[in-house]
Amino acid sequence: MKKLLFVALALFMVAGVYAQKGKVNAAQAYIENGDLEAAAERLEEAYTHKRSQDWPKTYIVAAQLSTAKYKKQKDIQLLQDAVDNYMKAIELDKADNNRFENEIKVALTFFVNELTNAGIEGFNEQNYENAMMAFENVLKVNNLEMFQKENPTVDTAIIYNTALAAYNAKNWEKASKYLEESIEYNYGGGDAVLLLHQVYGTMQDSTKMAENLQTGFEKYPEDDRLLTQLINYYLETKQNDEAKAYLNQAIENDPDNPTYYYARGVLADQAKNYDEAIEDYKNALELDETYFDALYNLGVIYYNKAIEQMNVANDETDHAKFKAEKEKADSLFKTSLPFMERAHESKPEDVSVLESLKGLYYRFEMNDKYDEVDAKIKQLKGE
Repeated sequence: MKKLLFVALALFMVAGVYAQKGKVNAAQAYIENGDLEAAAERLEEAYTHKRSQDWPKTYIVAAQLSTAKYKKQKDIQLLQDAVDNYMKAIELDKADNNRFENEIKVALTFFVNELTNAGIEGFNEQNYENAMMAFENVLKVNNLEMFQKENPTVDTAIIYNTALAAYNAKNWEKASKYLEESIEYNYGGGDAVLLLHQVYGTMQDSTKMAENLQTGFEKYPEDDRLLTQLINYYLETKQNDEAKAYLNQAIENDPDNPTYYYARGVLADQAKNYDEAIEDYKNALELDETYFDALYNLGVIYYNKAIEQMNVANDETDHAKFKAEKEKADSLFKTSLPFMERAHESKPEDVSVLESLKGLYYRFEMNDKYDEVDAKIKQLKGE
């Protein structure tokens, strides 16, 4: 009798195990038939029963239920729940000799499509947090050992899309992470480099800004945007030697770009190498005769030279020498005048140019033009 009782008890325990696992299988069937409520009821019991709470398939079906609910409700959290359930199933399956690996792999292959579509929908709806979450989980699934051991690949397009989603969501840490990966895998070209430059700028990481631009320019030397941005960075950070080196290269690559000559002229101007500055400003004007900044800066250089020359003249006590030195100053003022007039034609309402012209017209007793400029200045200042 004792032996029979033991056998009966063992049979009852086996039946209990199969009963709970049967509920999981029933839940899967209900999902396939579209009865999600019934599926949820079956799974709820399976979650709490000790015979099925650590069974990998319980979580495979739970993930499938969350995915089915997402298709109806479009709540992105449901997809995150599905990911979590798949990861739990994988964890339990490893402890159970990977008996469900093929089933999990097939289920995840279809699930990746849901995640990708959710990411695209997030972009279309400008819900970038959702897009980022969906694409990040695509990467998480793709990087699983079960996929990588047979065919190791990197989905560079998804990495870049994740970066774009993070950038638009203003999640700078993740944006920098995925943009760095994109650049490492040579995906996104100069666009990825420039986006990362903006991200580093927002994060105020100046060290990485320069390093990123240099790396980008080495990878994509034909992308003039990167060279221009690199030059601007060094100009803005007052690293003039580096800026000039890249400007020389830029001019060599594109000798018909007036902006490069102008920028190099500014560097020479700031270093008080006025002859070099004048040459580069004039080179810029040969390519664009209405280039306002080059016109104005040339006018200012000659105007300031004239002021310095007048100081030299005023220091002379001998009248003849004073007159000779003053004539040099007047010549410089006259050289400044046409550049200021052309700058005024380029930007008629620029007050700085008008003030300079007013002083020049006064000096040369050009009274009609003086009165015209004076009236214009008062009008612009609301006097």
